[in-house]
Amino acid sequence: MLAHYSIGSTMVLKKSYLFASVITILVIAWVISGQFGTSEVENAETVAAHTTVSSSLPHVRAKVFTAKTKTTEVLIRGRTEAVRKVQVRTEAAGAVVRTPFEKGSSVKEGDVLCELSLNARDARMAEAEALMRQRWLEFDASQKLAAKGHRSETKVASARAAYDAARAQVKQREVELANTRVTAPFDGIYEARLVEAGDYMKVGDACAMLIDLDPFLVVGQVSEIEVSAFHIGDPGTAILVTGEVVHGKIRFVGRSANEATRTFRIELEVPNEEHKLRDGVTAQISVPSRKVMAHLIPPSVLTLSDDGVVGVRTLNSEKEVQFEAVTILDDGAAGIWVGGLTNQVTIITTGQEFVTTGQEVNVTYEPTAEAKL
Repeated sequence: MLAHYSIGSTMVLKKSYLFASVITILVIAWVISGQFGTSEVENAETVAAHTTVSSSLPHVRAKVFTAKTKTTEVLIRGRTEAVRKVQVRTEAAGAVVRTPFEKGSSVKEGDVLCELSLNARDARMAEAEALMRQRWLEFDASQKLAAKGHRSETKVASARAAYDAARAQVKQREVELANTRVTAPFDGIYEARLVEAGDYMKVGDACAMLIDLDPFLVVGQVSEIEVSAFHIGDPGTAILVTGEVVHGKIRFVGRSANEATRTFRIELEVPNEEHKLRDGVTAQISVPSRKVMAHLIPPSVLTLSDDGVVGVRTLNSEKEVQFEAVTILDDGAAGIWVGGLTNQVTIITTGQEFVTTGQEVNVTYEPTAEAKL
């Protein structure tokens, strides 16, 4: 009996240990499975939260722009102007007998523009010439007599003086006759006929308007701040309101300001060999000023700050929105040249109006290769 009890007790004890071991294993497994389950849930929640935050950020498009060398230009409003435009005036009085040219005709230096009647000028010329010949004979005779000792030196000198006076009178009559023919002082265009045949002209009256068309001028006024950018000999371009584009060089920079406007006169000399340019046409003069580093950007990326400052919205390395003020240097078909930015800058190209400074955004980057704007 005792032996039977001992064997039975041993079997019960082994079962108890086995049961305890199983329970322990189950508890450990439950604890471990609980930990791993919690970690997975937490990770899933973290990813979901990050995805939610990311999806709530505004989305923009951006592009990296790199600065380039840009030659700035000074632009001024002006007009074309003939290099010479004069009213040709008479130095004699008399009736107009001939005006050979029609308006718009090309004339050469020395061509007669107006001719006055001679009146008695030709008769006075003949009288002066006759007197000069007489005085010459008297002077010649005095010289011959003096050579033979029959005439004093004072008499010879007096005869010489009389001859010189007569010769001077002939010269005067020649000038009077020449003044009856009003001639062109230079090659140009007969712009306006100011008298007609039969009109009476006094000394100083204008006979015709003459314009020198080659070279031509494009003139403008610049402020006292900009005038230092202009130098004689600098190249320049003028765009006329008619669409014509002409190139030339600065030939004059004013030294004295207009008292009313405090501006200085600038003259751009341009060739006009074909006489296509007209006097008084509105034009815009463009003269290179200096070289600066600038960015060529599309006009659409420009925006205004709350203070009304023109600029662009950019992104920093943390994809946070920044506002950068810019200075517009030039604009054209290719885009707008601006200054004031760093050498390389990331500019928001789409969505800039819907974000604010300091805001983090989702961004899609456009290709950085140069493309047509």
